[in-house]
Amino acid sequence: APPTDLVGADTTMLPGIAPETPGLSDGAGALELLYASFPVSPVSTFPSLCCAAADGDKTDRVSRLPEDVLRRVVSLLPAKDGARTTVLSSRWRGLWHSAPLVLVDTHLLPGGAAGVRPARARAGAVSRFVSAALEAHPGPFPFASFTCSFLDGAHRRVLARWFQLLATKGVKQLIFANRPAPLPGLRLPSSLFSCPYLRRLWICAWVFPETATLPRGAGFPNLRELVLGRTVMEDKDLEFVLGVSPVLEILVVAGSETRLHACLASPSLRCAQLCLSALDEVAVVDAPSLERLFLISGMTKMSTTVKIGHAPKLRLLGYLEPGMHIMQIG
Repeated sequence: APPTDLVGADTTMLPGIAPETPGLSDGAGALELLYASFPVSPVSTFPSLCCAAADGDKTDRVSRLPEDVLRRVVSLLPAKDGARTTVLSSRWRGLWHSAPLVLVDTHLLPGGAAGVRPARARAGAVSRFVSAALEAHPGPFPFASFTCSFLDGAHRRVLARWFQLLATKGVKQLIFANRPAPLPGLRLPSSLFSCPYLRRLWICAWVFPETATLPRGAGFPNLRELVLGRTVMEDKDLEFVLGVSPVLEILVVAGSETRLHACLASPSLRCAQLCLSALDEVAVVDAPSLERLFLISGMTKMSTTVKIGHAPKLRLLGYLEPGMHIMQIG
């Protein structure tokens, strides 16, 4: 069978942030920090070719490789380049559809510059390309990154279709950011909670789904890393996510758009980072595996109560600022 997981098992968090770091006083600064911290895709838009053919030798030796090897080659190409291999010869025609697809919307731009995001006028074309790729390829999608969007209420059907396809076609790692900020009334589709193979999920600049109306059984049975950036959510939404993510190890809430009473209760959570957010309270109620807890105020200078209940493995706690953080242990 073709490989289904192209990305290593290692997990990463946002870079360590000192409280006095410049540019963290507003939501735009938090969003830029998130962009800089996105996981790197497992494909390169600028591969190096180090085995040129001998002079005069025009033999096509690559096409003679076993199909499993050719699928691996195609799966490590940017999506548009992988699709182009179907016209090379009859041997390559079906490989793109049978290889796992890494889909990164910045790779669809001219030049494929992964760090460049288009202006609003060009973002619509990129979204159409994403829709076409999701429809055309049967999956699986080990890695998908959509950070070029300017989606609004007119795109509700597009959003719903994207997540339906990602769920049924086995997405494992997903980065999904809207620009420039969460739009009131435009929520993420509830089908987000129907992606059973997700291991890493980064959601930025979105209004969270209404978790109270989700069907029984919704959740993330395999999710190990969750980053919520500039997200509009309520206390109950965070509690719900922790409750339906039984193997979650890393949680990051960065630049929350709402004031939170963050209640941490999870048997598997090892590391939590709550930064650049308005936090009334952080309560570690029951986290037997928690080893590290990071708190960075950044945008606000409000008092935050930090309650540590059951966290027997907690070894690192910071940054605590006198006059801002009130500790209650036990």
